[in-house]
Amino acid sequence: MTFQTLPAAHSETAGPETAVARGSVLEVMEKIGTVVVPIAVAVYALLYLGFESVYDTFGITPEQAGLTQASIFGHLVATLVLLFLALLPLFGLVVGAWWLLDRITRGAAGRVLNRGREQPWLAAGVGAALSGIAYWGMLGILDVTGTPVLITVVVVGLFGLLVPYRLLRGRPTGRAAMRVLTGALVGVGLGFVLVGWMTQGAEGVHDRGEANLVLQLTGFSNQWAEVRDDAGKLLSKGERWLVLGQDSGAYVFYDCATAGTIRRPIDATILSRIELDPEFEDPRSCGYAAK
Repeated sequence: MTFQTLPAAHSETAGPETAVARGSVLEVMEKIGTVVVPIAVAVYALLYLGFESVYDTFGITPEQAGLTQASIFGHLVATLVLLFLALLPLFGLVVGAWWLLDRITRGAAGRVLNRGREQPWLAAGVGAALSGIAYWGMLGILDVTGTPVLITVVVVGLFGLLVPYRLLRGRPTGRAAMRVLTGALVGVGLGFVLVGWMTQGAEGVHDRGEANLVLQLTGFSNQWAEVRDDAGKLLSKGERWLVLGQDSGAYVFYDCATAGTIRRPIDATILSRIELDPEFEDPRSCGYAAK
C-alpha cells in the first residue's frame, strides 16, 4: 500500500515568505498611520477655528448662524475627504516617480535613501524642516510676510527642534514619537494655510459677494436673496442680502450695502430671488442685481 504525501516543503517555504511580506505591509501601514492621523486631527482642529474666523468677519459666531457641533463636524469631515482625494493622486505621482528613479538607477536611489535614514542628524534635520511648516502657516495667517518668516522658521527648526529630534532618534519609541510630532506640526501648518484661505474668502464675500474655492469646499453657503416682510414689503431696498443661516426661529442676514448683520423672525420674513453663488454686475456693490 502506498500513501501520497503532501508537498510539505513547499508549504514550509511559502509560509515564512508570506509572513515576512505581511509583516512588511503592516509595518508600512503603521508608519503611515502615525503620520497621517496626526495630520488629519490637526487640520480638523484648525478648520474649526477657520469657521469661527469666517463668521467673525460678519460679526457673529457659527452658533448664531445656526451651525451646531454636528453640522460643523459634517462640513469638516467632507473637507478632509476632499483634501484626501485631491492629495492622493499627488502622493501616487511622488511614489511612482521615486519607483521609476530607483529602477533607472538600478537600486542606487533606494540605497541612498536607506543610508540617509540611518543618519540621525539628517533624519532629525528633515523632521525639523517639515515641522517648520506649522510656524510658516501661523505667521502667514498673522499677515507676517517677507524674510522674517523664513528666518523665524529656520531659527525654530535649528535651535528648537533639531537637537530634540536627534535625541528622539536614539530609540525606536523616540522615532515613533518624532513621526507623530512631525505629522501633527505639518497638519497645524496646513490647517493655518487653509484658515487663511477661508478668511480671505469670507472677506471676499463681505466686500464683493464672491467666495473662493476653499470657502466653498468647506460648505459655506454663499446664498443671496431679496428680503420682504410678511406683508410683501421689500426690506432690502432692491439689493440682496446674504443669508448667513437661521437660529432660534430667526434668519441671520448680512447687508452688504450697510455692512451690517440683521436678524429677523422667520414667520415675518419672505425670501425671494434666492440664488447661490451669484455673479454681481458691479463687484464694488455686492448684493445688488446679479447678471
